[in-house]
Amino acid sequence: MTSSWTPDESSKTLLAEKGWLQGTVVSAVAYGINVALYFMCFHLLFRQMNRTNYKKHLPLLVYITTTFILSTLFMAALADFTQLAFIQDRNYPGGPNAFENDMFAIPVDNLGNVSGLVTMLLSDGLVVWRCMVIYRGCRVPLWIVMLFPSLMFAASVAMGIMWLLQVTSTSPYFSSTNINYTVPYLSLSLALNIIITIVIVLRLLTYRYRISKVLGSSYGTQYTSIAAMIIESAALYSVFSVAFLTLFLLNNPISETFIESLTQVQIIAMLLIVFRVAQGKGWSQDTMSKAMTSKRSVQPVRVGDLRSSSRDHSKTFANSNNIAIGMHQTYKFSDRDSAEAVV
Repeated sequence: MTSSWTPDESSKTLLAEKGWLQGTVVSAVAYGINVALYFMCFHLLFRQMNRTNYKKHLPLLVYITTTFILSTLFMAALADFTQLAFIQDRNYPGGPNAFENDMFAIPVDNLGNVSGLVTMLLSDGLVVWRCMVIYRGCRVPLWIVMLFPSLMFAASVAMGIMWLLQVTSTSPYFSSTNINYTVPYLSLSLALNIIITIVIVLRLLTYRYRISKVLGSSYGTQYTSIAAMIIESAALYSVFSVAFLTLFLLNNPISETFIESLTQVQIIAMLLIVFRVAQGKGWSQDTMSKAMTSKRSVQPVRVGDLRSSSRDHSKTFANSNNIAIGMHQTYKFSDRDSAEAVV
């Protein structure tokens, strides 16, 4: 039996409002994860910072603190705007969905839009930087690898500014144009993250194959494990954004759930990368040398199957030493030559 208290709105409108409200809840949960990750990253970076490495750690501290403040402002604006639509102005003609469409330029919504845009641009910049770090030392010149992602990032910044002007301005230009900058901006930003996710995973898989072929499967795993590739490539945000973009292009009202929480999920992916860097597990310029050093520090050959007897014990012992030394030298030259091929 249908309740008589159901608003006189279409099922699509009601579904969009449900998606918006549920997206606010999901965003609040994601923000709670961000709070925990932020303080974990801050604690690690601040504890490790000293006079010799402060130039490396201080920019990351400033970065995560800036994004945390922006995410807090975004969450506060989202909560306040949701409260206005569903509680204080719930009798607005057309309901919360119409309120959202008509009141996008009020100050509290502008605060959320500006905070969300700057946060997403900072997060996009981080994954571009990680891609540059991971591909540094590659056989292909770095500028060739980074040319397309850099152009996409620049286009994303331009479209983001146009989108922000459109949703916050009452200028006749933006009110009369038929261009909706939401679609090109989100498409560029999401495509940038998806492409970078793919190229980073390809680089790590290539490294994993080559290092395993030369040194064995147990070396370099902290950089090439499944968890490492998911974090380093920001795959969490890419998967989430693909789901959103699919629903958005299909004009499915459930896309409201994803768009409300998109910013916080992107910050989670960013903070996970910073946390790996703070732990010393993130990919750096000396990743290859670390793997090669760990290889050289272990015994390359086991001579446990040589049997000795009382008659020729000394001869067998001398031969086994010669074998071990010869194999050790072979591995040393092989490792040194193969290190160049891996990179």
